[in-house]
Amino acid sequence: MSERGTDAWRDEVLAWVAEATGLWPTGEVTQRHRAWSTVLRIPTREGPIWLKEPVAGMAHEVGLHALLARLAPDAVATPLAVDETRGRLLLPDAGPSVRDVGTDPVDALTDALPRYAVLQRTVAPHIGAMAVPDATPPALPARYAEAVAIIGGPPRHADVIAGWAAQLDGTVPSSVDHQDLHTGNIGVDGRFPDWGDAVLAHPFASLLVALGSLRRAGADTTRPRDAYLDVFTDLAPRHELEPLAETACRAAVVARALTWTRGASADPRFTHAPREVLAALDDPDWLAGA
Repeated sequence: MSERGTDAWRDEVLAWVAEATGLWPTGEVTQRHRAWSTVLRIPTREGPIWLKEPVAGMAHEVGLHALLARLAPDAVATPLAVDETRGRLLLPDAGPSVRDVGTDPVDALTDALPRYAVLQRTVAPHIGAMAVPDATPPALPARYAEAVAIIGGPPRHADVIAGWAAQLDGTVPSSVDHQDLHTGNIGVDGRFPDWGDAVLAHPFASLLVALGSLRRAGADTTRPRDAYLDVFTDLAPRHELEPLAETACRAAVVARALTWTRGASADPRFTHAPREVLAALDDPDWLAGA
């Protein structure tokens, strides 16, 4: 297979697209090449389609997206073609994100987070079929040890992580955590794209990025947080879920730091990102703006 992003690679990909769909480009094919993936926008007679090929460390997105589309077709776009061996995902054009159209971010997340929570609950029984990194509560101590080994730093938080893992294990079943759930990854069509960062985790770990994006803008997070937690109140009352959400966000720092090592840290702009994220375990104020 040709090197990702080259002209030879693009020719090979377009031939694969034509074989899989019968569609050829009807105009200029544009390419976006980043450390974690290469994306082509391909104009066709049926409208634009999108080819995504993640780097090896993020290639689990291909199979995960295909599985989520089968389990929750209203929440994830149905692929036009999938090649897990070569790590390729071909998607229809899903239109703009809520950020693209200027929707108020608090309103957007208040509307989207309950739908995302329903997705998490729908797919939770199927996490054994998801070949993505495991950051579920039982796996958190091992993930922290892995992070220390790869990123560096003393293992002084091991006991704290083990305590968080014990606190999180049980009340709410583990599910998939998108890990990059902000308004740019919420479609106007109601679907959730871009699962390259996803891990298995306590579902509330998703709030680290979702609510952090609001805190950075100085917005109140109470309404979207409560709308999200309402989907889980059959499992426990709100006053028990709220501290679980705080703990899950703190613990989510470990998986988030490791995610940076799987792709984006190859970009010089993000070389220090894994260490900076992991260091948040020493800085509770960072979590308020994460």
